[in-house]
Amino acid sequence: MKKLILALCILPLLAAGAKADPFAKFKTQIQALGSAQLKPFAADLGGVLGGNDFNSGRAIGFPGFDAGLAATLQSKPSAENRILRNAKVTTFGTAMLHAGAALPLIGADVMLRGIGYSGFSIIGGGLRYPVLKSGTITMFIPDVSVSAFYDVINYDYFKGSHMSLDAAASFNIPVIKPFAGVGIDRTKLEVKNVPGISASGTISKPRYTVGVRFSPLPLLYVYGAYNMLHGQTGYSMGAGAKF
Repeated sequence: MKKLILALCILPLLAAGAKADPFAKFKTQIQALGSAQLKPFAADLGGVLGGNDFNSGRAIGFPGFDAGLAATLQSKPSAENRILRNAKVTTFGTAMLHAGAALPLIGADVMLRGIGYSGFSIIGGGLRYPVLKSGTITMFIPDVSVSAFYDVINYDYFKGSHMSLDAAASFNIPVIKPFAGVGIDRTKLEVKNVPGISASGTISKPRYTVGVRFSPLPLLYVYGAYNMLHGQTGYSMGAGAKF
């Protein structure tokens, strides 16, 4: 709980750097260090992408719609990620715009998301399916959902994909809605436009999240979360409208 409170307090400060370009020295570092360093870099990148997968265990529900902005930051690169460490990168992450709607009949949500800045872009989407859904009388039964995402990654000096599978649970109580979840990220990257380096790498690692979503008004929400991103400390935040 102390870590979560700390996350909620410092997220506004950290978010200011979310759109900075932490990959500016990727080209020179991969040339100096060699292709073996690509997988640790991919693991860290996949973690911050996957951290934006959910902020609740509750599906949207037909004919609902959800749209907003999410951001996940990692406090520092992993010890193995020498590409970012040697480039003196500390806190890094990515933000995403997202929108989702519930499909009729099958009860699943379809979601689209993406962002583009400083030569770096992400475009992707996913599906979320409710496993358990609370109601007015059963509001203290948790909402549980599973989801899957696929994102296309593009940057000046690398390209690739990110796939994730998640399970999340939350309590749909008034105003304050705690949530928790687990996910696994599979990230594949390929070096491009770097003379002397032709390499690709794929890595899969788990991710864990605990957070709180606030709904001060019926259609609006904000949230903050503490993450373990492939063994590294991370923080998520976001805001949106759901109706």
